[in-house]
Amino acid sequence: MNDKETATHILHFLEEKPHDIFAWPTDGCGYDQHIKFVNYRNKYWTGCTEKGWIKFTKDYAEKLIKREL
Repeated sequence: MNDKETATHILHFLEEKPHDIFAWPTDGCGYDQHIKFVNYRNKYWTGCTEKGWIKFTKDYAEKLIKREL
């Protein structure tokens, strides 16, 4: 998937409930996109609530759309 397709997938993932406890927002996006998200998370995620995770993930998707990553 390209960045725009990945962003769309992430936003749809966040709207779907419930998720498996081990599900990643980039499941199904391909290895490269998943690793890109994991590296971003490792660099910027400081940990907080579920709402904070959702915002963090949405912000990541928006950066993909804006080509800021």
